[in-house]
This record gives sequence, structure tokens and C-alpha cells, in this order.
Amino acid sequence: MISYRCKHCQTEIGSIPFASVEETIRDLLKADETNEERFVEVSQHGGLEVRCICEQCERVMYASPDYYTVEKWLQ
Repeated sequence: MISYRCKHCQTEIGSIPFASVEETIRDLLKADETNEERFVEVSQHGGLEVRCICEQCERVMYASPDYYTVEKWLQ
């Protein structure tokens, strides 16, 4: 299973079963190699976890752009 989780507040955004996403997995891993920040991780249960941003955190960051400079702004 591929889980999408907010990298700031840890809210699970959604998930996709493995059976329907073989090509998506390849694309995610390929994109992950080209970025400085790792956003695809293997979860504790053997699935993949995509670290992204939820709508609520995106709104907060849009309202306070200085949060972009802080790696983890929610404690």
C-alpha cells in the first residue's frame, strides 16, 4: 500500500493499494532520486509512505511564508 502523509502534522491524507499502482511506484521512486529532500520512505509495515503536505498545513504556510525555512514547525 502507498500511504500519503503530511510531513508537517503527520495526518494521513490517503492511500492506494499496491495492486493498482505499479507504474506509480516506479515514478515516485524515480522522482525521489532527483530531489534533495527524500519524500518516499518504506513504512514499518513494508509499504511506501509519501511525505507531502496537507491542505491545512499548506494554508498555514501560505499565510506565514517564513515557515518554509523551518524543517519541522509543528512540535
